[in-house]
Amino acid sequence: MVHCHALGKALLTMIPVKGCRSRSEINEIEEDTDAIAFANFVDYYSAGTVELLFVPSTSQYFFLELNPRLQVEHPCTESVCDVNVPALQFQIAMGRALKDIPCVRRFKEREEKGENGKMHCMAARVTCEDPNDRFLPSTGTVRSLKFNSTSKAWAYFSLSDGSTVHEFADSQIGHVFARGRDRSEAITNLKHALHNLKIDATFPTQSDYLIDLLSLEKFKSNQYDTQWLDQRIAKREQQKLTLPVDHLIAISSAAIGRSKIRGIFEKYEKQLRSGKIVLPVELSRSTEVELQFNNMKYLIHVYEETPFKYHLRIGDSQQQTTVEMLKYGSQNLAIHQGKSTDYVLEETEEFYFIKIGGNKLKFSKMDTNDASCLRSPYTGKFLEYKVQTGEFLEVGQTYAQIESMKMVFDVVTKVAPGRLIPIAKEGDLINPGTILGRLEIDKAIQDQLTTSEKFDGEMKGWRVEEKTDFEKAQLILEGRGPMDYPIDSVVNGLFQESSSESTCDKISELIQFFMETDRFFDSRNGFDESVQQLLEKEKMNYERVVDLIHSNTHMKTKEKLILTILGRIIESGIDFGGSLRELLKYSQMKQLKSISSLTARVIYRYFRKLEYSTTDCKVDMKKSSFSTNVASMIFKNDNLFTSSAEFSSVIDGALLEFECLKSEFKTIQFVANRIELSIDFSVSDAENIILENEKRLEEAGVKEIILATSSSEVLRFCLEIEGLISKESSSTVIPEFVAPDRRDLKRYVARLNRTTYIYDFPRLFCHVVAAPDVSQHPQEIMDLQELYIDENHQLQMISDSEELEKRAANGLNTCSVVAWLVKLKTENDREFVLIGNDVTYQVGSFAQPEHELFEMASKLAREKKIPRINISCNSGARIGLARDVLDILKVKLKPNGHDFDYLYIDSSEKERIGDQIVYEQHDEELKLIAVKGKKNEFIGVENLMGSGAIGGETSRAYREIPTYCYVTGRSVGIGAYTARLARRIIQHKRSQLILTGATALNTLLGKKVYASNNRLGGVEIMANNGIAHSVVDSDVDGVRKLVKWLRYLPVKQKMFPFFKCFETTPEDVKLEDVEVNKDEMQTDVRRVIDGFDGRQGIFDAQSFDEICTSWAASIVTGRATLKGLPVGVIASQWKSYEKRQLADESVEKSEETIVARAGQVWYPESAFKTSQAISDFNRESLPLVMIASLRGFSGGRKDMSDQVLTFGAHIIDELSQYQQPVIVYIPAGGELRGGAWAVVDSNVNSGFVHVIADESCRGGILEPNAVVGIKIRDAQLGRIMERSGVRPDGVEDSVKSAFKKACVDFADMHDRWQRMEHVGAIRHVTSLQNTRDVFWRLLRREMILIEMANQYRSAPILPKPTNSEALEWVKQKVGDDLRKYFNDGFYGDVTQEIQESRRRFEKECATWHHTSQ
Repeated sequence: MVHCHALGKALLTMIPVKGCRSRSEINEIEEDTDAIAFANFVDYYSAGTVELLFVPSTSQYFFLELNPRLQVEHPCTESVCDVNVPALQFQIAMGRALKDIPCVRRFKEREEKGENGKMHCMAARVTCEDPNDRFLPSTGTVRSLKFNSTSKAWAYFSLSDGSTVHEFADSQIGHVFARGRDRSEAITNLKHALHNLKIDATFPTQSDYLIDLLSLEKFKSNQYDTQWLDQRIAKREQQKLTLPVDHLIAISSAAIGRSKIRGIFEKYEKQLRSGKIVLPVELSRSTEVELQFNNMKYLIHVYEETPFKYHLRIGDSQQQTTVEMLKYGSQNLAIHQGKSTDYVLEETEEFYFIKIGGNKLKFSKMDTNDASCLRSPYTGKFLEYKVQTGEFLEVGQTYAQIESMKMVFDVVTKVAPGRLIPIAKEGDLINPGTILGRLEIDKAIQDQLTTSEKFDGEMKGWRVEEKTDFEKAQLILEGRGPMDYPIDSVVNGLFQESSSESTCDKISELIQFFMETDRFFDSRNGFDESVQQLLEKEKMNYERVVDLIHSNTHMKTKEKLILTILGRIIESGIDFGGSLRELLKYSQMKQLKSISSLTARVIYRYFRKLEYSTTDCKVDMKKSSFSTNVASMIFKNDNLFTSSAEFSSVIDGALLEFECLKSEFKTIQFVANRIELSIDFSVSDAENIILENEKRLEEAGVKEIILATSSSEVLRFCLEIEGLISKESSSTVIPEFVAPDRRDLKRYVARLNRTTYIYDFPRLFCHVVAAPDVSQHPQEIMDLQELYIDENHQLQMISDSEELEKRAANGLNTCSVVAWLVKLKTENDREFVLIGNDVTYQVGSFAQPEHELFEMASKLAREKKIPRINISCNSGARIGLARDVLDILKVKLKPNGHDFDYLYIDSSEKERIGDQIVYEQHDEELKLIAVKGKKNEFIGVENLMGSGAIGGETSRAYREIPTYCYVTGRSVGIGAYTARLARRIIQHKRSQLILTGATALNTLLGKKVYASNNRLGGVEIMANNGIAHSVVDSDVDGVRKLVKWLRYLPVKQKMFPFFKCFETTPEDVKLEDVEVNKDEMQTDVRRVIDGFDGRQGIFDAQSFDEICTSWAASIVTGRATLKGLPVGVIASQWKSYEKRQLADESVEKSEETIVARAGQVWYPESAFKTSQAISDFNRESLPLVMIASLRGFSGGRKDMSDQVLTFGAHIIDELSQYQQPVIVYIPAGGELRGGAWAVVDSNVNSGFVHVIADESCRGGILEPNAVVGIKIRDAQLGRIMERSGVRPDGVEDSVKSAFKKACVDFADMHDRWQRMEHVGAIRHVTSLQNTRDVFWRLLRREMILIEMANQYRSAPILPKPTNSEALEWVKQKVGDDLRKYFNDGFYGDVTQEIQESRRRFEKECATWHHTSQ
């Protein structure tokens, strides 16, 4: 191509650029005349360019185009011709003739002398294009740009440091010019200039590629044409490299692999920091790196050995190498095979850019080999295509929609454009990776997609450093490196590397390291539980925690290593006693059965000096009568043990032999095992050792330990129930060892489900009530009647103790719900209905039989007006499929043999199965339309009907009687709802209260998001949202809490004073003064409630049982006693608190946040907590004391959005229905203002709510400062100052401030108790010191009055008076002496009212009869 630059109509120059030939080769061409002719033809008179296409083979040239403007290469013209072209243009535009312009005259003179053409100039465009990817343009930012111009080379750039190239910009960012005396010198100078050009940017440039081009002989000799560059691009010819390919591939793989691995670990660490605990499914120290380079695909496996050392392996071959990645200041260094090279790695969403020692490489992140395949990234239901079949799709265009978790997601094309060929159909259930459709990609686009050949050659520079077997073992235990070292070879090497003493040290070190790295992880615990413990232990060292989590993901490989080591220990004969004993205890506690069994055998060999044999051991076994796969073991040692050390050792020996025997009978489940020993030392010391080993004994399935003492006493320590060791003393006769019964197996199954067998819960109630007097017989403590439904669907009771024991021992219940009518024989007998789930029967699921028993047992509690307790451990509504149909089901495929058509069964089954299905008959097939199942199969929606029934029953029960729920194990679906409906929930710390399990949710989400059910309904959730009122450590503690709450229920009697607690304290006795002062109360209101530091609080010392401690901490709620009187307590805190907002693993940007909350303010959650507590205490018939120092409700935008108004209204709703006396106490130094006063005012429930003010409290609408700001403006303040003898004009600020303070004090005077009493807003005034006595006297009198009012309401009086009317009637009749009035006048007055009611009724009847005639 030849550019002819015409100046005006007379001057023309030939400049060879962009691949043109030299002037000497085309001097015969009459281009001057033709170029001028072109300009004249279009009447153009200025600087311009005529482009000609030259054909070397024929020496012909052809017109291409005329550009009536400057070209960007015009500096080439200026350099060759010594003419300033832009200046020349201005002069021509001014009307000057060319002959009058000096530079033109000089040019013409040189031309006439033949002196032109002695200077050569070349231009190179610098663009943000990628020469390794078809010169596609890129965008990004320039970090730094450096170029030093000289007389031989100069440059112009449109960018500077920090500039950005956006997607709408031209790809050219600069121009480099160089000149010389000939072509060769100009090329040399241009290459030198490009070498000196330093561009540090996030996008690639082609400057290095240009240097390579300038060095090619074809360019130097001017033997190229217009297709030359396109041919190079098509052949993917890239820039020359200064380093060997094997070196570049190694460093690139290590850098990219390190970036990917570190990115995964940093992402997981960030999730932990944000409060998320997700399963480590992506956490890995190995990754695959696919590099496409020079038409070759390199598949490299990268393994991290340390944060700075990476092991590489290419494909499936044995070619390996190691790369160290170091940091030197701000510079990254890679060391490979002894060579140190600097490198810089950058990445975008689509590419990796890496610069290694001056070599710039680019690698795609996307797999373009199957661009035609469109796959689903989600799990869910396919909704529809958004484009028509055959419609052309651009990259990034939405082509379909999928519904997942009730949300709709768009699916877009990502790799290449093309025409859609649909595959999925509307309504299809899909998973990640499901093929939704295919793209018909045009050949031209397909050819541009990378299709590289897989590398299978030799990487000559790759070598791997040798590691010792000990180092390999360490890497395996850390979860680092390839993890595929041959373990047998590694272990053999460990025992051959050095002396036996050194081997012992190394093996012990490895065993210790194994236990250290995995000590927090237990297969029986939820993964998140282990991580929580780990975070607490490591004090939030997140990097260390993530390392340990990853190490645990390789537990199987680590176990294999330890097992192989144990095998070699047996062969070696080396003594590893100490480490192995620790390993045995560790593996037993962690349920690592294979390790514990082999370790036990190794230790046995050391102890007994012989291999384990069932004939030589001290353990016998008995198989159960109901299954050959269930048995019990007994360890019996007739020696007399005389010290604690001997006793502890023999306990270890018993557990060791149990473990050995288990390994001999791997198909047998051992339960209810026994240890029999004889001792001659302190029984209390033996008991302490048993307690110390409680967990190990439970893990070993030990049910009882029989100790024969030197005093001929036989002691039985029973471990039947987890967390409870009971001790029984008997005669000299040792009980016979018997085979396990079904209850023993069910206890084991229940323990696996983290709960206690349901038939053991009555025994727990006995234990709690009897403590500390354990000698009492259960029948002395409890009357127990089991409830069941007979064949006529009637509720029946079993009270015979032998029958009850038989049912419990043999598991004779026929549904998973078990219920009892229980009476605890305590000082105040407590009767209640106990309903629980048997998790060993149908996994505790609910079907119609369970619903029926649950509902009828609850109704019994309501009929008897007694509390209902629910032990909730279940799996929700029972689900299933019609088994008879499933066993004969067949599938018909479509003719293509791949797609499902319909379901059918053979017509021969019609008579047997026909009534269980809806079908269409086609010849010998019954095509299924629907499945009904057989009668009483309980597999579907009928179970939801029953769930609704027990949900409604529980709601009614809550309104009528005290309802309690203890959640243990897990409670799912309707189980969770019935728990919540009971309101008063106690939750085991390892239980879950959930609607949908983590596994099901993960399936819906298409990935493992939730680590376990704990993340959805564990105590971290339920204790922080107020669902769980209390959290306990064990089932024993759970029952203990239930019994404690039952004891807070008031015990009534028919005779005056109606409540037993009032009989113990004479009316004229003054109660103790409150000793906690105001400042201590304001530090923590619990101090004034329960006492502090041995000083008396308002309520009985240590009687306060707080609920919902982790939820809405500005309000404290719970139950206490006041001189024995059970009381509900609600109190506000003065101090601020922090609200914890948990993160949700399913929301990527969700993080755990802490929000500061002020004290003395009702927020949405604290207002809801208050209303819930009022509701609960009202239904327990408890009087209520509210210690209320509240400035109002939070009315900010977010809190209003979160329904603070609704929950504030709930307080009024619940308080207006309260049927016991309520004391609202405004405490010392406290204040009650605005909406906070309005919702607890005495008029909310007249006669029941009593507002008592402390002498130093305040009450009003707004705080004094706010009132002054509204009501006393500057004019009013000026008048006050004038009346006080101070002129307001020009007064000093300090004087004005003093008057404002005085006004605030004036406003404060309106809020003191004197005015509150004057307007009738308060009933009593007291001091903090006297509150205990004042509260007790007021509650005592009001409760007696209310009970009398209740008796009045129960009389046959029409119309029936309301609670308030009845109470007001009693107060009008009664005097100061309540007892005297009740004994002498109450019933007479009631009788008189009945007679008056009768007269009114007869009168109304007569009136009605008259009007109806």
